[in-house]
Amino acid sequence: MDYLEIEKRCRRGDTSPEAIHKRLIAARMMSSFSQKELAASAGIKYTTFRSQEQAGAPSVQLMTYFLSAFQVDFNFILGGDPARLPSDVLQEILKHLD
Repeated sequence: MDYLEIEKRCRRGDTSPEAIHKRLIAARMMSSFSQKELAASAGIKYTTFRSQEQAGAPSVQLMTYFLSAFQVDFNFILGGDPARLPSDVLQEILKHLD
């Protein structure tokens, strides 16, 4: 898969709530955590996490958690930029993006 195809799958530049929602789901699925497990690990109430994921509106706390725990950068979550993701993380996330 070339870089342009990767950017297209990541929806680079798409900051819509729908695109952020899809990237959040892909990042969570890459982690192999359920919503409840990830929320607990991030120190966020499950209902808050679920709401943030569904709305495509992650909090700074949630994005900081993804960065520190899984090396998923803010730029990927909010704007679909795959450039700062480690290659192994990117390959796992791509498996979960449609």
